Order: sequence, then C-alpha cells, then structure tokens
Amino acid sequence: MDVYTLKFYKKAADFIAELDREISELEESVKALGAEVEQLKAAAEKYSRLQALLKKFKPGEGGQTTIEVTGLGIYIDPSPLVKYDIYSQSYAHMLDLLSVLKKVREVANTVITEGGLESAPIAVQYKQGIPVKLILT
Repeated sequence: MDVYTLKFYKKAADFIAELDREISELEESVKALGAEVEQLKAAAEKYSRLQALLKKFKPGEGGQTTIEVTGLGIYIDPSPLVKYDIYSQSYAHMLDLLSVLKKVREVANTVITEGGLESAPIAVQYKQGIPVKLILT
C-alpha cells in the first residue's frame, strides 16, 4: 500500500532547505551503515562457513529466535549472517533513496530558482517519504 502525505511550506526555499537537511542526514547515515556492513560481511562469511561445516555433523535448523508480530520481525541475538542481510538490505535502500532525493532536489531547485519562486508558497506531495509532486501557487 502506497503512503501519500502532503506538506505545506510558506516559502519554496524552505522546502529546498528541508530537502538539503534530509539529504545531509541520510548521507551521514549511509556512511556509518556502510562501514558497519563491511564489518559484518566478514563475520557473516565466517559464520556461514562454520554453519555449513556444523550441518555436516548435525543436520537441522539452528537455534535462531525470530518472532513476528503484526508484520514486525523481532530478532533476538541474530546470527551474523541474518544481521548482515538486514543491514545490507537497508544500506542498498538508503543508497537508492539518497540518489532519488538528490535528483528531486536538483530538479526542484532549478524550477524554483529559475522561476524566481523562492518566496512563493508551495505544497509538496510525498509518496513513501519521497517528494513526487510540487504544487506552486
């Protein structure tokens, strides 16, 4: 299900400033998570090899504890492999989001500055947290 929201800004320049802050925060998060993913990668590979070796001696599922409640997965002491999968999936999504936000910012900034609309009120429709429509008045 798509989630749409609408935000109102007194000035279009405020929207660009908010977008700049969001991009900056996301860049910091991506950098930190990227380092974490790299560290987890080595641990996940070691764990995977060890798990494969142990299955030779005792086939069956490990003692992984995962609980799902209304779509929320709760992982209690996840293996390095599970943790790596979750982190790397989030990292890839964050990189995609960062790319999209930078493109949106570039287009929106061009329209607003070249149109002389910095002081104009603007409404912005967001889909899944990404600006998809600018309503200039």
